[in-house]
Amino acid sequence: MTDQAGISRQPEGASDGASNGGAGSGATGPSAVPRLVKRLRDLAKGRETVSLGDITHEIGAQGHAPLLMIVAILMILPIGMIPGVGGALGALVSIIGLQMLLGRDGVWLPRFLARRNIAAHRVATTAERILPAAEWVRRHLHPRWEAVSSGRVSLSVIAVILMLTGASLMVLGVIPIAAPLIGLPVAVYAFGILGRDGIVVTAGHVLIAAVFAGLWLMRGG
Repeated sequence: MTDQAGISRQPEGASDGASNGGAGSGATGPSAVPRLVKRLRDLAKGRETVSLGDITHEIGAQGHAPLLMIVAILMILPIGMIPGVGGALGALVSIIGLQMLLGRDGVWLPRFLARRNIAAHRVATTAERILPAAEWVRRHLHPRWEAVSSGRVSLSVIAVILMLTGASLMVLGVIPIAAPLIGLPVAVYAFGILGRDGIVVTAGHVLIAAVFAGLWLMRGG
């Protein structure tokens, strides 16, 4: 089952780039933000590379919003600017949005996308760098305006935005900073859904509009 906040709640099980629900303890709520960053850091330990399939299996088992948060963070930081990685992360955002819209548990990835690798040391370094920021976010998330953060209509709107936003990277990918800029409002959406904070979700709407306006002007210039 998947609750209204887009958090999967199903036992376990995942295969080849797919992840079925199974929200573990602490999968939701403000404290989930730093906890998920630590899980990403731990995932990279003892490896040379981390694939999108690995991330989807490990983090996606917690639900759509936790995976969306991690993917958005990877987009924001230099990892998202590596050629080919930004577009792959954008495709994953679109897939997450589609799964949310359809109300399906877990996230399925095509095999070619699941096999896309990122250097493990980059992932671990990224996680370490953002832990203080994740703790700051945790302290400032509060359940409020829950119709915006958890309501079916609101989540459906966000899902459509995610689908279009992720797909747009195929067009805007020629702009080097497109992935980090797009990743910022996507991360804000994820924080708001995880923390059931409708004010933060609303901020995501404002940011996504501002980012696309800016990118459109840059592309036109």
